[in-house]
Amino acid sequence: MTTSDPICGPGAWRGPPTPSDPIAQRLKTISMLTRQIGRKIGESLGVNITDMAALEHLLNNGAMTPSQLAAHLKVTTAAATQIVDRLERAGHVARERRANDRRKICVMPVPASLDRAFARLAPMIEGLDGVIAGLSPAERQVIEHFLDQVVDVYGAVAGQPPPPSAAPPSR
Repeated sequence: MTTSDPICGPGAWRGPPTPSDPIAQRLKTISMLTRQIGRKIGESLGVNITDMAALEHLLNNGAMTPSQLAAHLKVTTAAATQIVDRLERAGHVARERRANDRRKICVMPVPASLDRAFARLAPMIEGLDGVIAGLSPAERQVIEHFLDQVVDVYGAVAGQPPPPSAAPPSR
């Protein structure tokens, strides 16, 4: 049965357009695959997407207090505490008191959890290392410049400040 309903009929769904440029298509594919890899690693570690984001922040930034983690994740401190509780129960993080201020708690990734996450990423990292090693110096220069521009676009959309080299000169 077909319908002429503009909400449910053929062509009613208007998802994001498929880029016509081959480079844009590949960037879209990389973006989708990156999300799939993140979900796959999260599933293998037994954590949800939010908890995976918290774990990623800890991996990239090192130990931090729950309130610092909340700020990075843009959630309340109560929500960050729940995230840390789940990650701690799953064996991915530990809470430790700071040596210089015993009242402060730091959340840090557990080494065994890091090892499991990196083991899942190792094939991709090794594969990319091989691709990069095969580039000529001229190819590297062009690709680095292109990727810098892509990172700048992503950063602007994500609301991150521009890198210092991209900031307008001060007078």
